[in-house]
Amino acid sequence: MIHSWKNQKAGQKPYVIPSRPESLVSIVELMKAQEPNTEQIAAILRKDVYLYSSVLAAVNVPVFALNHKITDINHAITLLGLDRLFSIVRLAALKNSLSTTERLDRFWDSATEVAEICASIAVKYTGLDIHTAYSIGMMHDCGIPLMLESHPDFKAFLREANAQDLLSLQNDEQKRFGSNHFQVGAEIAHLWYMPDSICEAIAYQPTVITVLEGTLPCSDEGKLLLSVLTLAKDISTVYRRFWRIYDSSEPVPQLSVVLEYIGLPDIEYLDLREDFISLLESREND
Repeated sequence: MIHSWKNQKAGQKPYVIPSRPESLVSIVELMKAQEPNTEQIAAILRKDVYLYSSVLAAVNVPVFALNHKITDINHAITLLGLDRLFSIVRLAALKNSLSTTERLDRFWDSATEVAEICASIAVKYTGLDIHTAYSIGMMHDCGIPLMLESHPDFKAFLREANAQDLLSLQNDEQKRFGSNHFQVGAEIAHLWYMPDSICEAIAYQPTVITVLEGTLPCSDEGKLLLSVLTLAKDISTVYRRFWRIYDSSEPVPQLSVVLEYIGLPDIEYLDLREDFISLLESREND
């Protein structure tokens, strides 16, 4: 199946996608083997001190609910398996590269909040892998740092577009800058070895209803990720700590379609949202 997000043009590319570190490329090559050499993979990570520490920090986030703190990559491989560890390595490496462009503390705080909610919803209501769900939460707006770096007036544009619906935002970005952060983000994710389902969910955020109704080609996992992400962003928005461009008091029109798609009753979702908001508030007060 040809994914239409791959066929969309992001424009004349006034941005430069961060280069993949040699350590990540080397691990990708090793992962192609029928039985990847775990010792070689661990050795590569140990040589990249920044990536090594970032991976260990990511592995031990509370949302993954591990019984013991992981302090060694070999332990992480044994406990998680190579595929799950690689998803964490890939995410940590990309976050490190994107964080060199601007001061993005608030951006990553918001992304982390959405990622944790995504992971929790995925575990409770879908069969999605928790690490994949966490990754879409962290990376759903990964095109924004590159747009900020490439266009000095992009930050002001985001402030002005604060309460816009996402499709209008995407169209306005495309007209003004020749690209939009949804498609740029999907391109980044693709070039950094993210699964197609994550790329789909990033690109299709402005067209949730169209995707879930089957008008746009999208994998089943991509639809689930997009649904989980939509709910997580709604919860974060209600809590009023989400990234500014989505800070709107208007109800999200696609919520009913998303809830129907994943089989979650409205009342149960409202209770779930209140539980998350209470949890976030308690953390804030700790």
